[in-house]
Amino acid sequence: MATARQTTTLGNLAHEAIAKYLAQVAAYQKPVLADSDPENLHQMRVGLRRLRTAVQVFDVGLALPKAGREPAIAAVGRKLGNLRDLDVIGSTLRDRYAPDLPNDEQQCLATVLLHLAHQRHLILKQVKKLLQGKRYGKLQQALGDWVAEPTYGAIAPLPAHQVVPDLVLPLVCQLWLHPGWLVGTQAHPSGLAVNFSLSQVATDALISEQGPVLHSLRKQVKRVRYQLRLVSDLYLGTLDGDVERLSAMQDTLGDLQDSTVLAAFIGDIVTDAKAQMPTLFALLADRRHRAWQQWQGYQQHYLDGQQRQRLRLALLHIGESEMATTVNRDRKAPSKDNRGFA
Repeated sequence: MATARQTTTLGNLAHEAIAKYLAQVAAYQKPVLADSDPENLHQMRVGLRRLRTAVQVFDVGLALPKAGREPAIAAVGRKLGNLRDLDVIGSTLRDRYAPDLPNDEQQCLATVLLHLAHQRHLILKQVKKLLQGKRYGKLQQALGDWVAEPTYGAIAPLPAHQVVPDLVLPLVCQLWLHPGWLVGTQAHPSGLAVNFSLSQVATDALISEQGPVLHSLRKQVKRVRYQLRLVSDLYLGTLDGDVERLSAMQDTLGDLQDSTVLAAFIGDIVTDAKAQMPTLFALLADRRHRAWQQWQGYQQHYLDGQQRQRLRLALLHIGESEMATTVNRDRKAPSKDNRGFA
């Protein structure tokens, strides 16, 4: 008897995901317009990112109207992202750093937060105009119509477990090829090794120089995490550990990025900010260095060729438990006396 996993088609999987995340986006539209709680904006943006991921991953099996395709979703997400970035900056400064600042730095911070509030007001107006405008309305209508009467590409009727590995594995391989993994490494005859001996000065210089590369890696990690989560039910738990690890790594790289962004944001508002707010900049540096140490642990884990191969094999063995995957891999491995040529 065929299992539910085996009878789920690629089209069914895509339809379920798009319908789910479109509903999430729609549920938060009015709360975002009301601007009563920043969490509403965050949840709407998460829904948009997941919707965009579903459209990207399943694109080969979909026939979406132009107004509902990935570029249209991405454009809305970027506009909401601009507002969300300001919310994160504000909450981070107020909740994480402000309580530890002396009075004179509190006054400087008040100037920064006032400037931020003005900037947020302007961008909120743009977000409201977007969500109440024709372009967003067309996106909603296009995807809503598609969910009601979906149209598919030729491979959509195929069982999902036959197609998904071919869709997801290239995405993970692109992650492995990202140059961000190489930041702060040393070449050895056996391969790349993480350089744990960098001083704080050298670390700061490296982060300053390679910050855009690390930020790009963070975005790629986030995309892959969403992509794996999208299909994780088909893998019966074998992807859960990597999804959690990628999530934690994304947060750590985010802390690296946030410290740099905060310093630059404050520097644009406060003259000679580092001299006027030494406590704050020391706290930013401390958090940056802690994040760097955490990042090196994840970096070392995924620079290990065995870890990368483990995830590749897990993606190929769809629907098998972790134990079954290991057993099957061991059974298929050639013996030492019968390896053949590499």
